[in-house]
Amino acid sequence: MRKLPLLVAALLAALAAGVVSVSLGVTSSHREAPLTSQDPTGDDTDVYAFTAKDAPDKLTVVANWIPFEDAAGGPNFYGFDDRARYYVNIDNTGDGAYDVRYRFEFDTKIENKDTFLYAFPGVSSIDDPKLNIKQFYNLDRLTYRNGKVTSVRRIGTRLKVGPNNVGPRTFPDYAKVANQAITDLPGGSKVFAGQREDPFFVDLGAAFDGINLRNGTGNAGGGKDDVAGYGTHSVVLQVPEADVTRDAKPVSGMDAKNAVVGVWASAERRVLQATHQTVVGDPFLSKYKKHKKSARKSSFDLNPYVQVSRLGNPLINELVVPLRDKDKFNATQPKDDLKNFGTYALNSHLADVINQVFGTDIPSKNRTDIVQALLVGIPGLTKISPDAVPADTLKINLGVAPAAKENRFGVIGGDNAGFPNGRRLADDVVDSELRVVGGYLIGKKLPLGDGVDQNDVPFLSTFPYVAPLQSGFDSKLKRTEPAHAPTSADNPS
Repeated sequence: MRKLPLLVAALLAALAAGVVSVSLGVTSSHREAPLTSQDPTGDDTDVYAFTAKDAPDKLTVVANWIPFEDAAGGPNFYGFDDRARYYVNIDNTGDGAYDVRYRFEFDTKIENKDTFLYAFPGVSSIDDPKLNIKQFYNLDRLTYRNGKVTSVRRIGTRLKVGPNNVGPRTFPDYAKVANQAITDLPGGSKVFAGQREDPFFVDLGAAFDGINLRNGTGNAGGGKDDVAGYGTHSVVLQVPEADVTRDAKPVSGMDAKNAVVGVWASAERRVLQATHQTVVGDPFLSKYKKHKKSARKSSFDLNPYVQVSRLGNPLINELVVPLRDKDKFNATQPKDDLKNFGTYALNSHLADVINQVFGTDIPSKNRTDIVQALLVGIPGLTKISPDAVPADTLKINLGVAPAAKENRFGVIGGDNAGFPNGRRLADDVVDSELRVVGGYLIGKKLPLGDGVDQNDVPFLSTFPYVAPLQSGFDSKLKRTEPAHAPTSADNPS
């Protein structure tokens, strides 16, 4: 049995000394940067990393791309991009560089191009020929040492993607068809890729209207969940701990040297990418093919992949990094975060905004607590190694057992199995972050929140944990959470 000691006291002490905090910001990566806002299929929206109750010896990662999918968005429904590479990245040494990567590459097949339909009515299985547009993917596991690839192993070939939930006539039993995209992999791993209900919950309208809370300070409901009813495309990956730890061994407990890993998602595209309409008949195409053939002979990639998006902790690129550097953030690696963006975490613009809105006097300069918690890790809980470098990765201690009763505030609510020790689907990162940036752990306990405390639909208790999206035929977007009196659970101490 792994131990789950209460670390809140230690966390508070560290905060008092000015060395640790929890997070910063009020929303996650939906349209977070200028370029990704125009490239939704390459846009990481959220990453979750947790130890599932039904898989206590494994790391479970949910990585989402493509924000604000309307289930009724046909006839060209959403899907992973065949021209992109999608990654789940693991740092197990604390240097901010990936040591293990899981790479997903997709391929789309259209059975019948003489129809406008995504699928014909009555699809009964994921292999049904009535499913007109099918997606497949290959899954590779890559390992690295000193920045160089040491192994590449194909662990899944032509795996099937869960289709979009068009409607009940098309999919009389959608859950049955979607669940057929769950694949068991060699060695005890499991994977799912496909459309899911977006698990994030937040009042975006209030957040980006200068923290214009609808009901008091936001701790008594009344918020509008602007992500409710929308979907996203999820990759859900569950792997044995030994597949991601530094010594390739299971974790014996939360104090083990291999217990903490950093997780983030990313996407890559070719440097040169053009639509079919652009290149047909273009003299550039023949020149490109000629040079590409020559490059193959010299082992030189004329058109390499480059990173276009990444995401570790929620909200960093949205409300920490200013407009001038948002695209740069998406193109760089976590190991360089202190050099490139450390000043933005150290000097909190969001704290200034909170002071202006609420007339408070919380510190905004020299926030070493934010740098410690987000970029380095909480000592004794989420710090990967004694000499860990500052890097924006979602750090999780695999030696902390799942909580018998979860608290949506995670660590500041006395639940050390929650955010920022990884991130569970139900963790209310918005309220947690607002309160911490507002000075909650340094004596200024403003009961801040966005008035949205939970997701609009319940999560699943078994893999893939993220709920299926409602059908396009039945879709309803957004919801308002009923107002309620603050409870003890809403005011962790």
